[in-house]
Amino acid sequence: MLITIVASVLIFAVAALTSPVGTSDEHQYHGQPQQPGPRVTIKNGTLRGIHLPAFNEDVFLGIPFAAPPVGELRLRRPESHQNSWKGVRNATVRSPSCPGYAGFDIGLELGEDCLTVDIVRPSGTVSDEGLPVLVWIYGGGFDAGGSADPRYNTSYLVNASVAIHKPIILVSINYRIGGWGFLASKEVVAAGESNIGLFDQRLALKWIQENIGAFGGDPDKVTIAGESAGGFSVGYHLTAFDGKHDSLFRAAIMQSGNALGPGINSVSQLNTTYQPIYDNVTEAVGCSNRTDSLACLRTVPYEALFAAFSPFVMTPILDSEFLTRLPSESFSKGLVANVAILAGSNTDEGTATFFGPRDTLNTDEDVHALVAGLGNGLDNDTVSKIMDLYPDNPEQGCPFNTGSERFASQGYMFKRGAAIVGDEVIHAGRRFITKYYSSLKSRTRKPVYSYRFDQSPWNGIEVLVATVAPVYSTHYSEICFVFNIDPSVSTNNTNWIGPYPEYHDLSNLISRSWISFVHDLDPNNHGVRGVPNWPEYSKSASNLVFRVNGTVTELDNWRGEQLEFWAEIWNKLKT
Repeated sequence: MLITIVASVLIFAVAALTSPVGTSDEHQYHGQPQQPGPRVTIKNGTLRGIHLPAFNEDVFLGIPFAAPPVGELRLRRPESHQNSWKGVRNATVRSPSCPGYAGFDIGLELGEDCLTVDIVRPSGTVSDEGLPVLVWIYGGGFDAGGSADPRYNTSYLVNASVAIHKPIILVSINYRIGGWGFLASKEVVAAGESNIGLFDQRLALKWIQENIGAFGGDPDKVTIAGESAGGFSVGYHLTAFDGKHDSLFRAAIMQSGNALGPGINSVSQLNTTYQPIYDNVTEAVGCSNRTDSLACLRTVPYEALFAAFSPFVMTPILDSEFLTRLPSESFSKGLVANVAILAGSNTDEGTATFFGPRDTLNTDEDVHALVAGLGNGLDNDTVSKIMDLYPDNPEQGCPFNTGSERFASQGYMFKRGAAIVGDEVIHAGRRFITKYYSSLKSRTRKPVYSYRFDQSPWNGIEVLVATVAPVYSTHYSEICFVFNIDPSVSTNNTNWIGPYPEYHDLSNLISRSWISFVHDLDPNNHGVRGVPNWPEYSKSASNLVFRVNGTVTELDNWRGEQLEFWAEIWNKLKT
């Protein structure tokens, strides 16, 4: 249970302030005055969006891809949005963000009617123009997040894509999180309503297939991308339905998350994991004695159910439908989607405060207990092997390359624990997946690219992730470089690249590499001079290592023995 909680929390990708959007033609979006809105006709009717003259972009907000999940549709898998509308529907207002927690909901307008997509495209794009499409799936530990988080402002990526003559369309999707999206119990399973949030994502991808052509996108050139829980979501889409992805996407970008790492509970394990949570929730809202307690939850006032869900973190389970088996078993059987891959992780993932090792590990016994509690519980021989691979030697600990400094104020063996958790939950899965995809037969193999992000935040602080030393290249620290948001916006939402030109140069490289991959399935066509070629993994098992003033390539043998071992015990880890 310990690792379930730790993994659930660590997957988060910060959610915070919402970008205000208005309700009239005079509304301003990110400070840009609205011009007569662009129009697009989809299957349900005609939409009017917002023109952003400063970006020369069109934006369409709050487009429903599912029926509102309220009333009788609360705590059910999503249903397609079947209703048509007459006339022109405003797509100038974001929907509420799905109810979320952990403090990362601050600044976001929350509400149940949240199953929508936001779309940004270059102005002048016409129907069926066939532009490649990037779909962003936010993180948040499956407990927080929203497309309205301004740290995920996609206008700058679309703007950069036009600048390098590789225009793309960017779609951000909302999906249910927390108990609203991942409630699990024998009652939920019996009703066929588990993993609701993943089914939300799947339905959004189907909506994109049916409608993106009207915006000028190519449904055959969709890349799904996410960080942390978003990255794990992308990984789960690779293994979903035994790899039958129905051509919903041709490529996947996984940042600090993949299909492997966090433990996933089976239905048989619910009694000791999520059933007590369900029972607590139903008791708190007066549904525990009802014949159909799940139906009763659909009648509970929103505020009361929001409060009842708030203490608990819930993540996907093996539901025998979306996730039919452990992801590691799907890979071993070859039951995964065959698509192009760009995957990576940050060197010092384990320094994030929500990983768990801070202030908890001072002795060998403490570390032994941490390791023994992983997955289904590890036997003594396995624990001993891990203890040997991760000795009490701070020079081998995380943050890496920091010598004998222990950062003992965070626990005498903090660095040891941070290395263990970061490797087990994120690094090992990244290596396993890139090696798997690059080993496929050449006639069917798609391009594979791997990276290691190795740059500390400009001021040594990652807000809401790690604000007390050590920080270094911690979880989430690559996000500001990917989204390349202008300082006039990003300084106000904790996604600031920093004041130094060389940091912005690195952001230009990373953001344009992502765009190039989406457009060409090759990240090298970014137009940035003076950087090394990013090797395709099947030709050279190498990472591109991103650093300010020093991006290099490296053979992917970093922490070789440690990362290879985790792949030997995936089943024991419930992953």
